[in-house]
Amino acid sequence: MRKTLLYALPVTLAIGAFAGGAQAATLLPLFPDVERVRATSPSGDSFEQTLAREYRDLSLFEADEMEDWPDAEFFASKSLRAGSGDVPMPVELANRSIANPAKLAELETARADLVSTLQTGRTIAPVEAGVAQAKFDCWAEQEEEGHQFDHIAACQTAYLMAMEALKAAMQPSNVTYETVQEEIARDTVYFDWDKDNIRPDQKRELDVFLSEMRKIEPVVLYIEGHADTSGPADYNAKLSERRAENVRAELVKQGMTVGEVKDLKLQAKGENDPAVQTGDGVKEEQNRRVVVVATGQTKKEVTVKQTSSVVKQ
Repeated sequence: MRKTLLYALPVTLAIGAFAGGAQAATLLPLFPDVERVRATSPSGDSFEQTLAREYRDLSLFEADEMEDWPDAEFFASKSLRAGSGDVPMPVELANRSIANPAKLAELETARADLVSTLQTGRTIAPVEAGVAQAKFDCWAEQEEEGHQFDHIAACQTAYLMAMEALKAAMQPSNVTYETVQEEIARDTVYFDWDKDNIRPDQKRELDVFLSEMRKIEPVVLYIEGHADTSGPADYNAKLSERRAENVRAELVKQGMTVGEVKDLKLQAKGENDPAVQTGDGVKEEQNRRVVVVATGQTKKEVTVKQTSSVVKQ
């Protein structure tokens, strides 16, 4: 806005009549909204609070750094309005005296784009929208002054970057799917001491497990053979391998072959990785086992949301 003699006036005026020198002067602020906005601390990610915060920063910059009190008051008023829920629109260019016709036309085009984008941008990307509106007002104010070319360029660049961020943030999220292999079930077959054959009770439990797995195609079965710590470690490694091979043979016998089972992997862990921690030479049924781990292919949703960074100037 136009800077007249107000540009050089102090923030407060001393008024009041003195009766016999006893009455104190009363101080009234000439720019009350600037003083009011100093006491505010807009926070949050809503459009209104973002706008209030951005206009507050502009107001205090104009007041404290530039001593441009009329514009400081202008931005302070907009900050307070936004903070109270009475959201102001981007500055009307008719209220700015911009001498250069080309610059005015450029601002008019930018404002039309901003207003159109804000219609949905306020809801979809409130932070980016608030920053973009404030940066436009900054650009218009600096263009009106017309002599601080670095300030004009800074505000214009900040606006263009804010608009780019706003439009990027308004793009829909990209949802893709990827196939992953993850565990869906497991079964444990227990063995008698120093034996590798499958006990009848364990065979029945394995039958039930495989029946369930046939309903979930395709599956991948991983077989881990284990032994307890009784006996030499090298013997236990071979014993766990025989146990795993016997379970594998049972799976193949029951039709768990390539096509229904994409991959069949065998691992003999011997007395390593016990289910129950024991000392050496301890007989423990929980450790004499073969673990059948079933994994299945599932589709995992991967959402890639458009993000953007808003650069503060």
